[in-house]
Amino acid sequence: MSIDVTGISKRYGDFVALEDINLTLPTGQLTALLGPSGGGKTTLLRIIAGLETPDSGSVVIEGTDATRLPVQKRNVGFVFQHYAAFKHMSVARNVAFGLEIRKTPRADIKRRVDELLALVHLSQFADRLPAQLSGGQRQRMALARALAVQPTVLLLDEPFGALDAKVRKELRDWLRRLHDEMHVTTVFVTHDQEEALEVSDEIVVVNDGRVEQVGSPDQLYDAPASDFVMRFLGDVTTLGGHAIRPHDIDVQVTPQVAGAAEGTVARVLRVGFEVRLTVHTLDGEEVLVQLTRTHARSLRLEEGATVWLSPAEGATVMPRAAALSGSS
Repeated sequence: MSIDVTGISKRYGDFVALEDINLTLPTGQLTALLGPSGGGKTTLLRIIAGLETPDSGSVVIEGTDATRLPVQKRNVGFVFQHYAAFKHMSVARNVAFGLEIRKTPRADIKRRVDELLALVHLSQFADRLPAQLSGGQRQRMALARALAVQPTVLLLDEPFGALDAKVRKELRDWLRRLHDEMHVTTVFVTHDQEEALEVSDEIVVVNDGRVEQVGSPDQLYDAPASDFVMRFLGDVTTLGGHAIRPHDIDVQVTPQVAGAAEGTVARVLRVGFEVRLTVHTLDGEEVLVQLTRTHARSLRLEEGATVWLSPAEGATVMPRAAALSGSS
C-alpha cells in the first residue's frame, strides 16, 4: 500500500482539525479528499506532504515512516490552487528547477523536461514566461514541475479551483488521462462533488475532522453511509419523509403505484436536456423531481397538473430518521 495514515489528530488551539484519522490510500490510484471548507481535507493533505506536523499518529509512505521526515525527504510532489511560478524563469526552467537543485546532469534534465512538456502539451511554450500562459497552461506547467523529480506520490490541493468552469472541465479530463499514463499515486483535495465523481478511483469524504466514508464514486453515490454523504454528493429532496435523489422519483399522471404521493406541479423549469419539477404533495412536502425532456414531454406536464410520485426501482433512499435529522 502506498500511503498509510494511522491515528492522525491535529488541533489548532481549541479547534479540532482532524480527529483519529485512519486511512489507507492504495498505490497507483487517484484518490479524492472531498468535503466542505474547514472539514479537514487540506490539513490531512499537508500532513501527508510534511507541511504540517500531526499532534499524534503516523504517516507511512511506501513502507517508510514519514511522520517526522522533512518535506524534501518524502519524495512527494505537490501543486496548490494558486501556483507560485518563478516569474523570471521560462516554462522549461520552471519545470527543471527541482532537478537542478538535485544536481541532476544537464543532459538528463533536458531529456526529462522535454518529455514532461510533451506530456502536458506545452512543448511549444518552453521558452515563454509564466505570465504569457493562460491559467490552465500554468496549472499544467505546475504539474510538470511536480512530476519532474519522479515523486512516489503526487498531492494536489484544489488544483483547478481558481479557473473557470470550462477550463476546469478540460483539466479534469486531462488529469485523468495523465494519471492513466503515469500511474503515479495521486491524492487531490476538492470541494467539487462533480470533480471527485468524474476523476477519481476512490473518494474519501472528510467532514468535521473525521472520515465519513471511503469508496468508489459509484459506491458513495449509490450507497451513501450517512445523510451527510448523500447530501454532499448530489441533489437530494424529501418524499414521504425519506431523503431521495430527484432523478430517482417516478412521476405518473394516473395513480399506478400503491402508496404513491399525490401532488400538484407548482413549477416546471427546463434546463438543457432535463426538466426540473417542483411538486407540492397533499402531505405538505415540496418535492423536487428531475426528468429528461423527452419523458416530461410524454407526460405533458404543466403547472397545476396533478401527479403521483413514488421512488423509482433501485432508488437510493435514506431511512426516515436520517432524512429528517439531516433536513435543513
